[in-house]
Amino acid sequence: MSNGITKHCPVCNEPMSFSGHADYYDRSSKYKTSIYYCNGCDIFYRDVDSAKMVDHYYAASYVQEQNEERFFNSRIKFLDYMLSLVCKYGKKQSRDDKGEFSLLDFGSSYGHLLDLAKDKGVQPVGIELNEDLIASCREKGLTVYKQLNDVSKKVDVVTMIDSLYCVPNCKAILNDIKGVLKPDGILLVRITNRNLYAKFLKKYIHKGDLSAIGDATISYSFKGIKKLLVLTGFKVIKVIPDYGRGKRLGFKKYLYYRFSYILTLLTGKRIVLTPGIIIVAKMEESY
Repeated sequence: MSNGITKHCPVCNEPMSFSGHADYYDRSSKYKTSIYYCNGCDIFYRDVDSAKMVDHYYAASYVQEQNEERFFNSRIKFLDYMLSLVCKYGKKQSRDDKGEFSLLDFGSSYGHLLDLAKDKGVQPVGIELNEDLIASCREKGLTVYKQLNDVSKKVDVVTMIDSLYCVPNCKAILNDIKGVLKPDGILLVRITNRNLYAKFLKKYIHKGDLSAIGDATISYSFKGIKKLLVLTGFKVIKVIPDYGRGKRLGFKKYLYYRFSYILTLLTGKRIVLTPGIIIVAKMEESY
């Protein structure tokens, strides 16, 4: 049940309605969290204490040392694809006087994207909340900081791969990212796209449970992420439905990804139904 306190949408600041509960966990326990919904933005927001949220990102499977090799092997082709987008859209922009091309990966985790970027001649830097991962990356010779304000040089591209939906203060983070992007720089965002699926399960199967949004703090739809980017001064220049390209998927998940992509194409991409969305954006003032 809702605690009776009005929650305001982190995107548009309008009041949100209580919508149900979803599973969550930290290093000490598993529990349910309250989920709120903004009809105007079509986003779900998880009401969770900030300390528990931080602790969750020490407990998640994708930050554990013993899982690093498995995650690398399952995502290397996907990360290569993301880097191809970085080069395709980012390298169209001007470089600095030394001819260097720079990238900041927000939520760099194990540092796999940073490593691959270095191999391609890109100058990478990472931002990561988990201090254990920061230490591990630095042992590998990678430059990783905990906060954006630690970054001293502006970069050509900022990547946010499955990290934007983790932060509760989305508008503040995007405004800070504008501060580290070069005027003609590129923002490359990958988010999950589970809201429609979560609504269906809540109504017809799970009866009030919204755990299908995963561990997202803010679960975006295509409508929601576009609205957030516009409100923070970004212009969307490319939308790519993510149908699992480069990822190792089980047969059932592969069929779901491909079928949702076909349905998306049938709508002329007006409705994005794939489980993920990749968005390329630029700062509005650079146009």
